[in-house]
Amino acid sequence: MAAVGRAHGQLAVRESGKIDGSFGLRLRRLRLGQALTMQQVAERSGLAASTISKVENNQISPSYENLLRLADGLGVDVAELFNQQSNAMASGRRSVTRRGEGVKHDSPQYDYEMLCADLSKKHFIPLITVIKGRPTGTPPELLRHAGEEFVYVLSGSVDVYTDQYKPLSLTSGDSCYFDSNMGHALVSTSEEEAQVIWVCSRVTAPLSE
Repeated sequence: MAAVGRAHGQLAVRESGKIDGSFGLRLRRLRLGQALTMQQVAERSGLAASTISKVENNQISPSYENLLRLADGLGVDVAELFNQQSNAMASGRRSVTRRGEGVKHDSPQYDYEMLCADLSKKHFIPLITVIKGRPTGTPPELLRHAGEEFVYVLSGSVDVYTDQYKPLSLTSGDSCYFDSNMGHALVSTSEEEAQVIWVCSRVTAPLSE
């Protein structure tokens, strides 16, 4: 859902959003629990060590793509970044998320609510997402990562930008499935912030490659 290249120096500047004060602490505990330095996590994730430091100190809120990179660098499931009591998926297990009770994470362009965050190693990651971006006259930055994604518009309207197709307009009830390796971004085109169901496949390929 947002892009990631190997030059990450500017990410620390661009990323902001509402800061969850406990997120940085959880990230630091996961790193120290494995006796990893910030530089080691940086090398594994492809993120700058300065960016990781700012996340741990709650100075920036990472985008979804950088959450994937952090999980990859730590060798944990994304769910473990939010819930250290996450349980691995097993036959017959299930998870229920009541309305409004998902794990929330905000970034500059999207506000995410992660559903069923108590289960790790899921084959896909379901999110309720508010699209905050608005058309600015220039195309949005297209970001990419391993995996596949599905978007279903709940309210408002969005344009789906990719690096292989013309912008696609979606309104309430419309949906789109696409390859996450393709550069992509969603922009709200309605007066109100659009809301979508956003489902991402679990990343298995190293994001740092």
